[in-house]
Amino acid sequence: MKKLVLIAALASATAASAEEAFVYPFGGMKVGETVNNPFPTVLYLKRKCELPLVNAKDMRAYASFGGRWDIGCWGQTIDGQAVIVVPNLPTKTIAMSALARADVQQDRTTMTIKALPTYGR
Repeated sequence: MKKLVLIAALASATAASAEEAFVYPFGGMKVGETVNNPFPTVLYLKRKCELPLVNAKDMRAYASFGGRWDIGCWGQTIDGQAVIVVPNLPTKTIAMSALARADVQQDRTTMTIKALPTYGR
């Protein structure tokens, strides 16, 4: 019984460290699968934007790795686009329907896929 309680506690601690986010899709994604994505792009749903932007209170944290980490913020437009702002890089947009949803671990590369993109469905 003690082992069962310990296993349950460890499982909940692991799940608690994950954050729900939108992620750029990649080949072979399957709902429910936990994967290690070596080049993740993560748009966090609840982590607040830390950049000194006028509308930072309405934006959320963004992180992307392509050889180095780009840290910024993103916000959703009224027409369903994600606007991504990263210091010293051009602002970019992507359709929200082109993004998958996942629970992302603190290392930013380990993620459990929750939903595939809806774009084109």
